[in-house]
Amino acid sequence: MRPEEHHLTFEALAGGIIASTLTPFDDEGGVLCRAITDQARRLTLIDGVIGIAVNTTVRERLTMTPDERLEVIRCTRAGLENGQILLSCVGELSEAVFDDVVACKSAGADAIITFPSKWKTGFEGQTLGERIAHLAGLTDRLALPVILALGNGENRWAEAPEDLALLASTGRQILGFDMGHDDNVLRYDQDYYALKATDRPMALLPSSEGALFHNLNTGGDGVLSTLAYIAPHEVAALYSASRDGRFHEAQAIHNQLAPLIAIMNCHDIETREKLCRQAAHIRGLLASPDARELDIVLSPPIASSLQSTLDDIALKPISWV
Repeated sequence: MRPEEHHLTFEALAGGIIASTLTPFDDEGGVLCRAITDQARRLTLIDGVIGIAVNTTVRERLTMTPDERLEVIRCTRAGLENGQILLSCVGELSEAVFDDVVACKSAGADAIITFPSKWKTGFEGQTLGERIAHLAGLTDRLALPVILALGNGENRWAEAPEDLALLASTGRQILGFDMGHDDNVLRYDQDYYALKATDRPMALLPSSEGALFHNLNTGGDGVLSTLAYIAPHEVAALYSASRDGRFHEAQAIHNQLAPLIAIMNCHDIETREKLCRQAAHIRGLLASPDARELDIVLSPPIASSLQSTLDDIALKPISWV
């Protein structure tokens, strides 16, 4: 249980960086509970990091039992102070997640991240407007506030920005959006301005590593990404500089991160996860870079490139506590 229950607000959610963490496993695939608490505590001691998001990696989440995912929430909450934010992903938005959301709340989550299912002509006999009303109605019935994840690639929300804004205006429990991992800066700009024009405040959280510099300088209410997990000091500084109009400082931080972003972005999704795990392991956050059902072995050139890049860009250490 959380030390002190509180209702998450837009203002709190839009106040800084949320690190999307990975779950540490031992050599036999067991969840390392104490390591989860440790990494949460170390990350949220960093200035500008206001919270943690867990269970966000689809592949990892599907290898874990419901009880294990709840244990990740409980162990993360144990590493946070009162008022620090804990988000948990529950998968695709439907009535099937209602009980999961109740359990997430009991375990200590402040809000959930969920994916709106894609709409297509004739879906369940509904028009697009009816489908949006249905999704908004689902969010209103959940036990926790909602961050809607727009997804990436072929699974990304594909409807017009004005339809996205209609969903945002209609769902009373929608606090914000994970803006997606695509590097399509035009689409980000269109969605951002449409959502900011709604009649209620929305926390719009950029999550694309490759387009993060552009997205933050269009506008953003923090960052929700794995990059904020691997390089929390630098991403927090990039957000602060962008928000305060210190463009040249923001550009310098972006240039520092660019080699790491390039390595992460030029591989398939499973290799990206392996690279993120390896980077977190090198940085002292994960006891092991291994994970369940992730049998990828980084080739010596890729592993060497990652190590040398981390050495060269000299990220600020994540202190022990």
